[in-house]
Amino acid sequence: MKDFLLFSGSSNKLLAQEIAKLLNKPLGKVDLTRFADGEIRPWIQEDVRRKIVFVIQSLSHPMDEHIMELTLMGDAIRRSAPETMVAVIPYMGYARQDKQHRTGEPVSARVIAKFIEISKYKEVITVDLHNDAIVGFFQIPVTHVSALQLLASEIKKLPGLSDKNSVVISPDVGGVKRARNLAYLLDMPMVVMEKKRHLDRFDTGESFQIIGDVKGKTAIIVDDIISTGGTIAQSAASLKDVGVSSVLVFATHAVLAGKALDTISRSSIDKVVCTNTIASRTQAIPPKLSFISIASLLADAIASVVSVK
Repeated sequence: MKDFLLFSGSSNKLLAQEIAKLLNKPLGKVDLTRFADGEIRPWIQEDVRRKIVFVIQSLSHPMDEHIMELTLMGDAIRRSAPETMVAVIPYMGYARQDKQHRTGEPVSARVIAKFIEISKYKEVITVDLHNDAIVGFFQIPVTHVSALQLLASEIKKLPGLSDKNSVVISPDVGGVKRARNLAYLLDMPMVVMEKKRHLDRFDTGESFQIIGDVKGKTAIIVDDIISTGGTIAQSAASLKDVGVSSVLVFATHAVLAGKALDTISRSSIDKVVCTNTIASRTQAIPPKLSFISIASLLADAIASVVSVK
């Protein structure tokens, strides 16, 4: 295997350390300082010449700062002539704006793709994009890692669940493919909740129609992102209203914006499981919320890239 280096931005250092440990590699030395006015000034303190270089950085809150870190680290590295640079982005911020919902809005996901490319990254590794079509926004190779198998393995550990007493729920029509794939992995039926939103309040679901039989069953909601928690809380309430016995939520990206933790705590959800693509910003995690690590999937993806260089 060729020699490679791993660097981490500041967004999710713990995940980067997990990945490095699995790959038996130390994280490269980088000094992420700031000028007095807040401008970011990365200093790469390793010899990257003719090396395969990976930069691990989730584009999570504060996403604008983390995007600048990623792009400026890329520029700093490419000026020292690496063999190639790969951006490892566990959570791709701005991915929900993957199309122009109305005149006058940007297609933010496409802009982020261009940021990454102009920083001279030659490949991207990312996890569960909000829309698979975002891969097409890049002119460079993208390894799109799915966390579904990891989530399915976690669900299979729970006692008493079967195709007779459990259903997989898509919280909206846009998530049907994800829910169908999870239902296949679990050998369970799938039910769709049709949701309506206001265009000026993207984080808040408005109303639900449940398409399928759920009475007396355990509902397993699967989603890519939990933002404010409003959608899953409202979904759980609607499901309990029609006779669901318990509601379990499994999601890849725990954005947990605003009062999300309080919303989850007060909701009728019984259990929430997310991966650690986004670093937790608080120690006050409610008992019903837990995390599983995505590190092994990303380590495997990195090793795969190195093996073909």
